[in-house]
Amino acid sequence: MERSPVVRMWITNKNNREITVGMRESMEAFLSIAIQNGCIGSTFAEDEERIIVYTTWLDEMILEQFRSSEDYMIKERNIVQSFVAAGFEIADDILFNSTAKILFSNSP
Repeated sequence: MERSPVVRMWITNKNNREITVGMRESMEAFLSIAIQNGCIGSTFAEDEERIIVYTTWLDEMILEQFRSSEDYMIKERNIVQSFVAAGFEIADDILFNSTAKILFSNSP
């Protein structure tokens, strides 16, 4: 793997559903544990139609180490459970899920 910064993006259709307290808490817990595992920045956002989450990593190897950790698996399961409890259909509602190499950024 090339050692360059990457972002991990996850964009989900809301389909007229609202973000619940459980969804917010599970996502915040996930993003907090990501920081403890090498993430250098994260965003959890919404517009009228979508939920947008992205994390920034120094390189893909650090991201993949986190993605294979027990912390990741536990927090990811909590996120999925909170979304399902709010009426989301994960397989149908996810629009985009990808890791991309950063070519330019104004942030560290």
